[in-house]
Amino acid sequence: MRIGRHMPLNGRPLQALEIACSLGCETIQLFASNPTGWRPPAGGEEAALEFAQAARARGLAPLVVHAPYLINLASPREETWQASISLLSWTLARAALLGASDVVVHVGSHRGAGLEQGLARLSQALRRVLAGVPAGVRLLLENDVGAGHTLGQRFEELATVLERLPEEQERLGICLDTAHLWGAGYDIGSPAGVEAMLQRFSELVGLPRLKLIHLNDSRQALGSHRDVHARIGEGQIPVAGLQALLNDSRLAGLTVVLETPIRRDERDREDWDHDRQHLRYVKSLRAHDD
Repeated sequence: MRIGRHMPLNGRPLQALEIACSLGCETIQLFASNPTGWRPPAGGEEAALEFAQAARARGLAPLVVHAPYLINLASPREETWQASISLLSWTLARAALLGASDVVVHVGSHRGAGLEQGLARLSQALRRVLAGVPAGVRLLLENDVGAGHTLGQRFEELATVLERLPEEQERLGICLDTAHLWGAGYDIGSPAGVEAMLQRFSELVGLPRLKLIHLNDSRQALGSHRDVHARIGEGQIPVAGLQALLNDSRLAGLTVVLETPIRRDERDREDWDHDRQHLRYVKSLRAHDD
């Protein structure tokens, strides 16, 4: 199990790699473009290849790209749906240049059109995206807290999508976010709760489809359907449950990425010293920490 964090690039991707190494990251996640924008940057292929080489040289692997938040593959609005397909296709292509193994995407919202229509739109969009980009980068569907009309709160929904694309068994997987699990009502606050959640996931989706964990605490109550991340041990999810997840032998080969808030110092700069201590604490929760 390799543990790292989502790194803000702040326009300086190579510096982000250096910081990640100084923190003790074994893996990293990043955005390939503006997470709240529809238009990806033009060009940049040479810089992406340079980044990939630098990440490999530092032993940061696997490298994960998170797709922009605006993407909604389940949208009933044709313009949004088409734009989402286009942006996700670009993200997968750019992820390949960056040397990423996986792209994580939120599955989206049916916007009131109904669950079945949302799942149908999502499945159709995924088929179009994967047919239009070269193989090599896996696409991971992330679970959701279940706010509003969003899809992916229940394992049944994720399983339905995977079942509808049997030809993409090797290119589609799942990313489970612990804060999202908690918000959706999965009580992962104890070893027993984690076991029940993993058993349910295994029955419906299959543990081999689980490729990545976003390890986050939550400031919100169990089943709140709200998503507000917190640093591990500073939110509502008991550490005992998260520790059980990290030490489950069935998940030993997974990648774990923190998306926890970065503390700011008195000059409103990112407090990397605190983040280094936090990552060290999380890694210590593993029974066999390196």
